[in-house]
Amino acid sequence: MNIKINKEREKISTMFNNIAGSYDLLNHLLSFGIDKRWRKRLIGRVLLKNPKTVLDIACGTGDLTLALFKKGVKVTGLDIAQKMMDVAEEKMARHIRKTQKTTLSKPEFVCASAESIPFENSTFDAVTIGFGIRNFENRGESLLEISRVLKKGGTLAILEFATPKNKIWRWFFNLYFLKILPFIGKIISKDNHAYSYLPQSVSTFPQYEEFASELENFGYVNIDYIALTGGVAILYVAQKS
Repeated sequence: MNIKINKEREKISTMFNNIAGSYDLLNHLLSFGIDKRWRKRLIGRVLLKNPKTVLDIACGTGDLTLALFKKGVKVTGLDIAQKMMDVAEEKMARHIRKTQKTTLSKPEFVCASAESIPFENSTFDAVTIGFGIRNFENRGESLLEISRVLKKGGTLAILEFATPKNKIWRWFFNLYFLKILPFIGKIISKDNHAYSYLPQSVSTFPQYEEFASELENFGYVNIDYIALTGGVAILYVAQKS
């Protein structure tokens, strides 16, 4: 069955702006906190190259941005939903007040699309995307833009949901992801669309080898992917040639 979903920038930004206030609660609740471990895996791979500058695209409420900042990386967050980034700014300010860190530049947050990144060529050592690339309206154009702002040999690290390959695990996953998660998300967020959109967007996104091939087609090299939690999420890592 082919599912068509609207990924126009305005629609997506409005949807995420509407759930900004409950996003963090639902993120950790609905993933049973496992999303924090997934981000640690991504950060571990990114830090292998000792990046000095990182662009965190689809940064949302800034969990990944903050985690990179805590590792001493100069990080910039980019997202199309300003209210999500407002939460990220507040989160960052609380952390800085608490730790009194002044040795590293405070992350900058930029409201922009991955299709038109407002930075010069070869600006960043790495680009990260945590559970956002499936929402891109024009994924191919975005991958080319990301390559443009990456330095030669720079790392692209992407976390994205997937469908488990194991039949038994997939059955339990689909029961939760397609039925239970949207119901809980709707009640807590009071948004009738966002948490039914989530499984739809995952089902229409290329997974495993298919997305790895897409990265290769857009000029990335040394592509690797790792299934996390039995294939509920995938960590894709690639480099700019």
